[in-house]
Amino acid sequence: MSRPPRSRLAVLSAVACLSLVAACGGSDAETASAGSEADSELVAQAKAAVEQNRQGTDRALPESGPAPLSDQNIWVISCTEAGEGCSAPAAGAKDAGEQLGWDVTVFDGKGTPDVFAQGIRTAIADQADGIILDVVDCVAAKAPLEEAKAAGVKIFAFYSLDCDDPLLGGGEPLFDAEILYEEGMTYAEQVEDVYSKSVADYVIAETEGNAKIIQFIEDDILVGQHLYKGFEKHIEPCGGCEIVKQIPFTLTDLVTGQLQGKAAAALTQHPDANVMYVPYDAALTLGIAQAVTASGRDADMLVTGGEGLSPNLGFVREGKGQDMIAGAPARWVGWAAIDGMNRLLQGEEQVDAGIGMQTLDSESTLPTETSFYDGNVDADGKPTQDYEANYRTIWGLS
Repeated sequence: MSRPPRSRLAVLSAVACLSLVAACGGSDAETASAGSEADSELVAQAKAAVEQNRQGTDRALPESGPAPLSDQNIWVISCTEAGEGCSAPAAGAKDAGEQLGWDVTVFDGKGTPDVFAQGIRTAIADQADGIILDVVDCVAAKAPLEEAKAAGVKIFAFYSLDCDDPLLGGGEPLFDAEILYEEGMTYAEQVEDVYSKSVADYVIAETEGNAKIIQFIEDDILVGQHLYKGFEKHIEPCGGCEIVKQIPFTLTDLVTGQLQGKAAAALTQHPDANVMYVPYDAALTLGIAQAVTASGRDADMLVTGGEGLSPNLGFVREGKGQDMIAGAPARWVGWAAIDGMNRLLQGEEQVDAGIGMQTLDSESTLPTETSFYDGNVDADGKPTQDYEANYRTIWGLS
């Protein structure tokens, strides 16, 4: 539901546009009219997309898989255990792996490439059978990943981009496998054209195409770049939308508590802003949501996020510091990574894990059986699928 102040802003903007049209004549007025019609159509399309995304886009779960190997030594290199967006899938992978009888070690990368490298080299020294990268890009750990491949260690990745990513200008890939999305879509494509589009659609729909956006952007991880570039690509057709401020941040900012000050300063500098774009939930929990609430502008600021972590569902439920979540099931991703690693170790092809997304806000039903988002929920807030039971079945554990 659009908050009253944002609705009033949309009305005032519309009145201003109509006044300009009335004051102009000839082709200028016709151009303004054409632009208004185009934006009206765009807003209608965005609203339809939001309604569809509120229903969720998860797909069918895998129907079969190889029996699990025994006694595997798997290391999960987590980008930073200080952020639930990294720690939750790592915990999911550890839980799933241990159900297979595997020895799973979660290594805290602390948001630093040097520490990523330390973790990968420690895994090699421990004679790991496989390494799972959890939001650790190839380019941030290229040399140790090359060492891992040379040592015969299998590399599986999620929420991570390989060294052949287009933003790097191309290169030699080092990942052996990664989580697959619908119709073979790459992770970069899923981030830019599904996940980020859902956020842009939400902003356009909720502001009636009149968004003044403070945008947090992250360049130290490739997925961060794909997130904000995808959002920009899908917000660009909105003629009444404008990014008024970009705020760069890094994983180190998450760990050291710098985000609240950055957000507070931007809110002071841009009193006209009515949207705060934040690429993922952990950045909100570690300072940005608190800055919005403390600013006194929570009621007239649309704040976006993505993942569906426990604190963030609370923010949305209470209407404090965050208004929407592009739901991505972090714990499920960890289970899917273990299934993918089992297939990889046995030379089997990867399969679509069935993971989609779901828009969560005050107009949708929030999860009722978990404190976090763990896959699509129905109108009662209950999971529409049981991925854990499905994996146990195809692994022959139940």
